[in-house]
Amino acid sequence: MIGLVIVSHSAKLAEGVCDLARQVAQGKVRIAAAGGAADPENPIGTDAFQVLQAIDSVYSEEGVLVLMDLGSAVLSAETALELLGEARQSHVQLCAAPLVEGAVAAASLASAGASLAEIATEARNALAGKVAQLGTSGATPQAGAAAEDTGPLEELLVKLPNRLGLHARPAAQLVRLTRRYRARVTVANATQRTGPAAGDSINGVLSLGARRGHELRVCARGPEAHDALTALADFIESGCGEKEKPGKDIQDRLPPPLASPSQHLLSGIPASAGIAIGPLVKLRPAAVELTPRAIGSPEAERQRLMAAIGGAQEETRALYEWSNAHLGADEAGIFDAQSLFLEDPELIGGVTRMLVEDGVGAESAWEAETSKLSDRLKALDDPYLPARAADVTDVAARVLRRLTGQVSGLRILWEPSILAARDLTPSEVRDFDPAMALGLCLETGSASAHSVILARARGIPVVAGLGPGISALAEGTIVAVDGEQGTVWISPDAGRVQALEGCRQAWLAARGAAEMERLRPAATRDGRRIRVLANISGVAEAAEALACGAEGVGVLRTEFLFLGRTAAPGEEEQVAAYRAIAESLGERQLSVRTLDIGGDKSLPYVEIGEEANPFLGWRGIRVMLGRRDLFRTQLRAILRAGAAQAVELLLPMIAAVDELRETKAMVGEAEAELEREGLPFRKNIRIGIMIEVPAAVAVADQLAQEASFFSIGSNDLIQYVMAADRTNSRVAPIADPFQPAVLRMIRQTIEAGRAAGIGVALCGELAADPLATPLLLGLGLEEFSVSAPLIPELKRAISCWSVPEAESVAHEALAMDSSQAVKRLLLGAVGARLRGPSPEP
Repeated sequence: MIGLVIVSHSAKLAEGVCDLARQVAQGKVRIAAAGGAADPENPIGTDAFQVLQAIDSVYSEEGVLVLMDLGSAVLSAETALELLGEARQSHVQLCAAPLVEGAVAAASLASAGASLAEIATEARNALAGKVAQLGTSGATPQAGAAAEDTGPLEELLVKLPNRLGLHARPAAQLVRLTRRYRARVTVANATQRTGPAAGDSINGVLSLGARRGHELRVCARGPEAHDALTALADFIESGCGEKEKPGKDIQDRLPPPLASPSQHLLSGIPASAGIAIGPLVKLRPAAVELTPRAIGSPEAERQRLMAAIGGAQEETRALYEWSNAHLGADEAGIFDAQSLFLEDPELIGGVTRMLVEDGVGAESAWEAETSKLSDRLKALDDPYLPARAADVTDVAARVLRRLTGQVSGLRILWEPSILAARDLTPSEVRDFDPAMALGLCLETGSASAHSVILARARGIPVVAGLGPGISALAEGTIVAVDGEQGTVWISPDAGRVQALEGCRQAWLAARGAAEMERLRPAATRDGRRIRVLANISGVAEAAEALACGAEGVGVLRTEFLFLGRTAAPGEEEQVAAYRAIAESLGERQLSVRTLDIGGDKSLPYVEIGEEANPFLGWRGIRVMLGRRDLFRTQLRAILRAGAAQAVELLLPMIAAVDELRETKAMVGEAEAELEREGLPFRKNIRIGIMIEVPAAVAVADQLAQEASFFSIGSNDLIQYVMAADRTNSRVAPIADPFQPAVLRMIRQTIEAGRAAGIGVALCGELAADPLATPLLLGLGLEEFSVSAPLIPELKRAISCWSVPEAESVAHEALAMDSSQAVKRLLLGAVGARLRGPSPEP
C-alpha cells in the first residue's frame, strides 16, 4: 500500500490536509502528517525528525509520496530522506505538488492502486482542472500530462446523443464509471470550449454544459486508460444509459408563450398531467440563516463540516431508497447524483481551503462554495442544466441545516390546496402528501426539473414557468390547474368549474376504480386467488403497504439498516427493526432478504475491492458467505424477530445448490446458539431464494428440493440472461423483459417450483407492468411482489383476466421469436381491458 506524508509549517494545516485526503482514500491509503516545529514557543516551522517519523509510520516497499508546502519544508523533507538510509530512499519520492490539490489527487489515485510514479505525476498536475476552469494562463501543466512511465495520453472525441444532454443522472453514472478504472480521466466540451473537468467530479462534469450534439473530448492516462476510454465512449455514444421514450413526451412539448397576468388565466409550461381545483396556498420556504457564532479552529470547523456532510449523506441515501422503492430507479437517480455532489473532492477541497486560509466558519465556507457552483449552473446556456441549480441548493441546504440546527420551514397544509411557489426542491416535493397538495403552480422551473419529475411520478399536476403573476394572487384564491395544457384558471366561473371538474373526475376515474378495490384479495375474473405482496425498505413503508392493499411483504430490503453508516448495525438493532415490521403486519407474511450488496451498492466497512465487472463479482450471498461475522449476526436477528411472527428468510443471488446448503448450515448453527442462550426464535424458518441468474434457472429443479420457495428477481435475471446492461441504451433494447429467452426462463422456474410443490413469486419491475399481467398469469404465477403504490393497479389488471384467457395469451407469446412480436401480441390483447375513461381537456 502506497503511503502519503504531508509536510507543512502548520500542524493544523497538515492535519487538515491529511483528513481531507483520508476522506478521498476511504481507508485504502496510509497517510501521516508532519506539521509544525517541536518548539512550543515557535510552533510554526518544520522538523526533519518529525518528517522521518511520519515516513516510517506509513512506509512500505510500494513507496511513499511526500508533499511539502514551502521553504524549509522542502529542506526538512530532503534531510529526512538522507536520514532514512539508502535501502529505503529509493522507495520514497518528494513531490513538488500543490499541497491541498496534490494530496487529494494523490490519495484518490493511490486508493485505486496506482504506482508511485503515476501518483506523483497526478499530484503535480492537480491544478490543471482549476486553471482550465478559471481561464488562468501560465505554464501550469495540462490535465493528463504525466511522466513517460505512466504511458501515453489517450483521447477521443465523442458526440453526445441523448436528448437532455449530460444532466445530473447521466453525469452521476459517468462519474461512477470513471472511478472504476485506474486512469486519470478528464472531459472537455469541445463544442463550447469548456473544461476540461475531472471525470470523477460530478460538479465539474455538470459545469461543462454539454448538450445533445456537443462533442466531448475525453482524455485518459494510466494503467487502464484504454479500457476507461472504451467504456466511457460506449456509455456516451449509447445515450448515457437513457432510453428515448416513444411517442409524445410531455418534456418534449414546447411551452406556450407566457401570457400576461390577466383576470382569469395564466399560461405556463405543461409539466405534469392532471387537473386540480382548490384554494391557493403560497409556499415560501425559509432560507437557512447564518447566525453569528464563535469560530473554532480550522480543524474543528472541518470536523463540524464533515459531520454535517455525513448526516446529509444519510438523509440523501434515505431519499434515494424511498424514491427507488416508490417511484422507480429513474427518479431515484436524482438523489444518487446529489449523493455524489456531497462527496465531490473538488467541492470539499475548496471548502477546506477556505477554512484554513480565510479562517471562516464551516457554514460560511460551505455556503460560499455551493453558491458559486449553483451560479455557474444557472449561467449555462442550456434549457435543462440551469434547473440543476435547484438540486445543488437542495442538497447544500441539508448540510447547512445540520450545521445551524435549523429545520425546513415548509407550511403545514390544513386542507387540500393548490400550492404556489417560485420553485421547489426534490426533497420538498417528496414530503408532500398528494391528498393535500392537489397541484403545483411554479413561477420558474421546467418540465425537466427534478422536483417536477418527482411530482409527476407521484401523480401531482404541475404547471411550471408561470412567472410572477401567480405570486400576485391573494392567498385563498380558487384556481384550477391543467397540467396537460399548462393553464391556470383564476377564480373560474361556475360553468368553467363544472367543465373542469368533469375532466378531473374522468382523469381520476381510472385511478379511483383500482384504489377502491385495493383492500380486496386479488383474483382473476374466474376466481383464482392471486397473492399480491409489497417490496419495502423500512418500517414506515410497512404501514403504507397495508394501506395500499398488500397481503404481506414479499421482499424486505434490509440494506436500509446498513447504508449510510460507518459500521454494521448490531444484532439488537436489527432485531428491533425486523420485529417492528413483522408486528405491524400482524399475521401476514414477511420475507426478509439478507443483505444484498456488491454490484452498484457498497459499504465502507465491507471491503469488496476493485472489480472489472462488479455485477459479475462479489455480491449478494457471495459477500455474506465471505463475511460470516455479518451474516451470522443478521441470521440470528431474523430468527429472533420471527419468534412470534410469520417471518421468512430470502437469499439473494443464489447460483448453486452448495450456496444454499452452506447457508442452511449457518442457519442451523445460529438456531443452536440461540437455543443454548435461551432466546426465543423461529424454529424451522422457511428459507427461500432469489432466482436472478441463469445458473439458478438451469438447476431450479435441484434448488427446489432444498428451498421453501422461489422469488424471481426479474430485473437482474433479464440482464444476466441477455448479457445486457439495462442502463446502457446501446444494448437496452436487448434487455427487454419480453424477450422469448427471458419468458422461457420464467416458465422453467415456475414449472420447477410447481413440480416440487413450492411457491413461486416474481418481485421485479415486470410484476407491476399491466402489459405483462396476462402473460405471467398464463405462465402459472400466483404471487406478485411490487412497490406498494402500484398494488391497486396490479389488482385491477389481474381482475381483467380469466385463467384460460391468460393461458392462451401466454401460449401464443411463448411461440414468438422476438420481444417486439410478444409486445404487439400483448398490446392487442390488453388494449381496452385496462383503458379507463379518457378525459378531454
